[in-house]
Amino acid sequence: MTFPVETDYARWGRKSWWHSRDEFFALDKLRSGLHLIDYGAVELGLLVANRGAPATFYGFHAAQSPVTRRPVPYFQGRQIAPKRMNSVLVSDPSLYLHDDVRVGWFLGNKHCEMIEEWPAIMDKIDALMGSQRRLLWGNSAGGTAALRYARAEDVSVVMNPQIVLVNFTFGRVRPWMEHGWDKPTHDEAWFKADEIGDLRKTPPKGRVVYCQNEHDEHVELQLGPLAETLGVEVKEGDTGAFKLILGDWGKGHIPPPSEVQAAIVAEEVEAMLGRQRGFFRRLLNR
Repeated sequence: MTFPVETDYARWGRKSWWHSRDEFFALDKLRSGLHLIDYGAVELGLLVANRGAPATFYGFHAAQSPVTRRPVPYFQGRQIAPKRMNSVLVSDPSLYLHDDVRVGWFLGNKHCEMIEEWPAIMDKIDALMGSQRRLLWGNSAGGTAALRYARAEDVSVVMNPQIVLVNFTFGRVRPWMEHGWDKPTHDEAWFKADEIGDLRKTPPKGRVVYCQNEHDEHVELQLGPLAETLGVEVKEGDTGAFKLILGDWGKGHIPPPSEVQAAIVAEEVEAMLGRQRGFFRRLLNR
């Protein structure tokens, strides 16, 4: 099998397994390591830490830099994922399409219909690991995915997500549309992005912890439309279903530092699973 982009599997560890779609759904156990589901022209990568825990952290990466590209599969979230949960980091299969495609929002392509495929894959993963609860996390495009795939019983923790793709820099959207969906013209790409990339049409479910840099144009172009849809205000607060954190993390589309993100996630995990034994002792370094 050949791909039009650079691949590097070894950097994610020595244990790796390739599966066809049917082989993956036929698994009776899920070992820790790198799992790749083959869709022909693309692969869906999963970096799994199966700890036999009752809850699982699902991590979705942000877009690759428009200046540099890392080999695929590509994962983010290892510094954020709590050790008391199973961890599944996800690599967007659209990154395999072409070197120009740096982001696909985990919304799929003509080879891998993620919107239909991914919920069933998560159900299979949870069944194999004996997990009942989920926390979905992501930065930017990864945050879009976390919101898109959360169930009513889940928690999503997101940083500067895109809510309305046609409000985003369209030069980043177009390569994915061209190579992923055979939509090369602006109008074709725009209509497809509007069809599948507007979370107002499928509002987030479950508890949402939404972290937004207040110096990012996403406040008006992304957060504002979602807040209107959900009937919440664009100001810090916690309704139980929606918690908004507005931060000063730099000029532009900058997420909180990883240690801040980890602390936000840890707080939600504590609420989900209860305080871990020895928590305060570790906090006080005793």
